[in-house]
Amino acid sequence: MFKKFNPKEDVSSSTSLKSSVQRNIRSSLLTQIPFLTQPAYRDPSTVPTAAPTGNEAPPAATPEVEEESAGGKKGGKKGGKGKGKGGKGKDKEDKESKEDKEDGEGEANLTVIDEIWPKKEALGLTKCHDRISIFTVQTVPLFFQHFDGPFVPTLKLLHKYPEMLPHVQIDRGAIKFLLAGANMMAPGLLSAGGKLPDGLPKDEIVAIHAEGKEHACGIGKLVASSEEIKKAGKGVAVEVICWIG
Repeated sequence: MFKKFNPKEDVSSSTSLKSSVQRNIRSSLLTQIPFLTQPAYRDPSTVPTAAPTGNEAPPAATPEVEEESAGGKKGGKKGGKGKGKGGKGKDKEDKESKEDKEDGEGEANLTVIDEIWPKKEALGLTKCHDRISIFTVQTVPLFFQHFDGPFVPTLKLLHKYPEMLPHVQIDRGAIKFLLAGANMMAPGLLSAGGKLPDGLPKDEIVAIHAEGKEHACGIGKLVASSEEIKKAGKGVAVEVICWIG
């Protein structure tokens, strides 16, 4: 898909999407990639604690305080106005405390998609030639799509969240072909150094790992199910979409 890509020549337009379109895309992403619904990791030391709500019972008054309060009541209307003003200030503090508490709870309940695409951030669309759409947040590419096909994460995003896609693995001999943009053949996945999990359906988007390497080297789409690829034992198994290089 991206064997030859030049932003100056291949990009036709960029725009922000309508809210309704963004909601549909968000829903489609969550359906296609269930990993995005998982809780985002948060270091407990960085999660803000809930602020006092202001509803706690006040401490018991000492005799001195009671005496001062009694004296204040004798102050007349002027003292009453001061009390009313203080009441408004307390209401404002209670409201701010409630908002801080809600923000803290929202931070603690973030999912992966909330972390990479916050709800308050607009989703941008960059249209390219050959009907390729790139979806961005704050100009950072996150996913792309060919025609009305499945959403594909960028390699940079996949490296940040390695479990976002199912993994397949090629043996060492197939690495040079992957880095040249070639599709992956079945023998490279079925050899001793390769891995092809059971139960993957046709057209599944997968992360392509290489024997002895930590991170994914590419992203591709299965041309047949795992069972069909293993049964055939030859031919193209993964259509490569993007790769490192």
